[in-house]
Amino acid sequence: MADSDVEPAPDWSNRLSNSAEDTFVAMECLLTTLRALEATLWQQDMSEISSTEYCDNFCQALMHYAGSRNSVEHGLPLLEVYCLSINCFAAARPHLTADSDNVALVLKRLALSCFELLLSVPENEIPYEAWVQFYRSVQVAHDALLEYGSADLQALLQITGEGGAWSNPVLSALLTGRPTNIEEVEAYIALEGEGFMEMRVKHLEKMGEVAKAVVLAKSCAECHLVSNQTTFRQTYVSLLCHLLPGEEAIMEISRLDCKDVLDITCSLETEGEENTAFILCTTFLTQQLQQQSLYCSWCVFSGQCQILGSIWIN
Repeated sequence: MADSDVEPAPDWSNRLSNSAEDTFVAMECLLTTLRALEATLWQQDMSEISSTEYCDNFCQALMHYAGSRNSVEHGLPLLEVYCLSINCFAAARPHLTADSDNVALVLKRLALSCFELLLSVPENEIPYEAWVQFYRSVQVAHDALLEYGSADLQALLQITGEGGAWSNPVLSALLTGRPTNIEEVEAYIALEGEGFMEMRVKHLEKMGEVAKAVVLAKSCAECHLVSNQTTFRQTYVSLLCHLLPGEEAIMEISRLDCKDVLDITCSLETEGEENTAFILCTTFLTQQLQQQSLYCSWCVFSGQCQILGSIWIN
């Protein structure tokens, strides 16, 4: 091939430079916007209306920047955005009233968004300096928000303090099959909360770590400190179906209560997961027939026929 036909190598240095420059400009614009919102807030009397208006404008400003950027290509810039946003919201908190539900809602969404980013971006792609800066920002904001009775950043602070989304020793032991203490596991689940746990389970499933997702979902479903145990139990059973025809998954399904199987089957069918519901019914029914549990088998068989009819219609 002639030299003239060879495509020139892309100049990545210029691209990175431009990207960094664009990020800096965008961050300056975001900071200016958030400070202007805070200044406007301080000029008003504290009220539910002013607090709600600030929260709405805060979210719009954040979405304008972060909404068009994905965590894979813009992990570090997004981390900087959340650092800035958390600090700005904490600075505005003294003039926000708890009478506005939006105040607590924004904090929870910020924490969840930060955590989602930490799950998505490999830890080795975040420079140590950026990680330390993020941790300090969360710590300062958490201490400031505690004065107003808000602990929404507590779990995020612990995660950043541990050095990563998967660095907690209790979580690590649980997911790798090492011995764990039930009280420690439940305390850990309660600290992070149901929102973080749901995101962990979904992320593990997305990454193909279904067996680990099963373990975590089961632990949440059995944790008496979790208010939404039913949802985690359905997730746990649904994930078990993805591990079939594994012997351990079959045995776990066979141990389920008949009523639970029927309830979960109905929920899966309602959510459009007819195939998973049919697999669950078939596996459970097969085990029940082998154990000669005729009454339970008949109930599940009836449900199985209804699901099969739905699958054929669709």
